[in-house]
Amino acid sequence: MPPPNAPPASTAGPPWWLVVLAIAAIAGGIYLWQRETPRPVPPPTTAAAPESAAPVEAAAAPAQPAEAAPPAPVADGPKNPLPGALPDASTMPPPERSDAPILEALLQLARRDALAQVLNMQDFARRFVVTVDHLPRELIPAQLSAVKRVPGQLAVASTDDSITLQPANFARYDAFVGLVESLDPKTMAAIYLRFYPLLQQEYRAMGFPQAHLHDRVIEAIDDMLTAPEVSGPIRLVQPKVNYRFVDPLLEKLSAGRKIMIRIGPEHAARMKKALRALRAELVR
Repeated sequence: MPPPNAPPASTAGPPWWLVVLAIAAIAGGIYLWQRETPRPVPPPTTAAAPESAAPVEAAAAPAQPAEAAPPAPVADGPKNPLPGALPDASTMPPPERSDAPILEALLQLARRDALAQVLNMQDFARRFVVTVDHLPRELIPAQLSAVKRVPGQLAVASTDDSITLQPANFARYDAFVGLVESLDPKTMAAIYLRFYPLLQQEYRAMGFPQAHLHDRVIEAIDDMLTAPEVSGPIRLVQPKVNYRFVDPLLEKLSAGRKIMIRIGPEHAARMKKALRALRAELVR
């Protein structure tokens, strides 16, 4: 089911990061539930502090702790070698002037209005890095997300003592899953390398001076690939404004794993297939 704003066919192909952005866009559904003031990015020297109960949109099987430790300091190359040669870092635009060249590259793949529906283009390189870094954490900070909220309202059924997520909610993510499936993994990896020095500079500026964004990308993908499958009703609770999982163990799922649950089992299977293909190109 192709998305309404799917990028036109192109020999250049779409950049790899649109896969992660499409996935992160799905995470934007969290913010439809979180009407409280967004919390700031966690201090760079520690992992993000767990929320007392993170907002969610779906439940899952018993989960492992979601909060990933900050990238360990490394003295040389990434733990996961990059899949090719990098351009000279001196050819990268400075971060404060990088929005225009990034947008220009993206406009080769999709219309400006289509991009505006999905992406927060201001300070895009930093937003992208923050989004990727927080996928293995418990929550992506809304004020620094690279993507906009998923449209539509959460579909739930309420009784006197139960709130259940409805399958109709999964349709909200049709366009994003279709976009992910349309992207060519080889081309994504090639364009990833083209802009990697800029993204790595932003990652280290976040407070990880000896870490590598590439390792965090692989960690985020692997985390999503291990998302548990859901069977049976997805039960929620709404103690105040925000919906939360009934099972407290499910509150510890990472943002990336919650994405894979929130989109529904059929979409999750398609997403995992695309993620495995991307990972194969990014790890050589």
